[in-house]
Amino acid sequence: MKNPLSRIFCPDEQRILLAVAVFLILGSVLQLTGYQTAAQPPTLSDSLLVSLKEDKALIIDIRTATKAELMALSGIGDKRADDIINYRERHPFQNVNELINVSGIGIKTYQRCYPNLLVFGDSLAVSPSSSPSLAAKTPSSKAGLQSYVNINTANLKELCSLSGIGHVKAQAIMDYRKEHGPFQSPEDLIKVKGIGPKTLQKNLSRLCTE
Repeated sequence: MKNPLSRIFCPDEQRILLAVAVFLILGSVLQLTGYQTAAQPPTLSDSLLVSLKEDKALIIDIRTATKAELMALSGIGDKRADDIINYRERHPFQNVNELINVSGIGIKTYQRCYPNLLVFGDSLAVSPSSSPSLAAKTPSSKAGLQSYVNINTANLKELCSLSGIGHVKAQAIMDYRKEHGPFQSPEDLIKVKGIGPKTLQKNLSRLCTE
């Protein structure tokens, strides 16, 4: 029987048509059997699920963190996050230990946050102890390591360890807090007679109020 396609197509064209037909039929059969020619890339939701399953520690850089990121830290709520942002706008953080300088953030809150904080500057990569004067240390060019000083509870000797603070000014600090109550923030130290902006700035990284 004579091939009817021979009247329309030449032999080469007929072979091409036959190859195309075979390819289409083979593709249909493979599709019906569930075969995929290439692995499909994971969807965004799949990638998110994988990330959530991975046990990765949350690390926050308090110098650049957004309010939402700060609120992810233990003990940091809406107000405390705002306080951190307001503080760093006035006094850019030089090391992670300075977080204790933010009003309302005490030693216990700092301890809970520490494992999730990015350590930078001259901070020591250790968690502070729970002593009232905060035993977290920062390097000092004069005396190795110096502790933070809580200006609301420090005694005469502890206050005298501050730069530019002698017995007279230390006593003035103690008299001021006795008369006016606890300092609300380290910056309030400038309200004490005889303590100016330069003295405050030299000691700001070591001061805390809780």
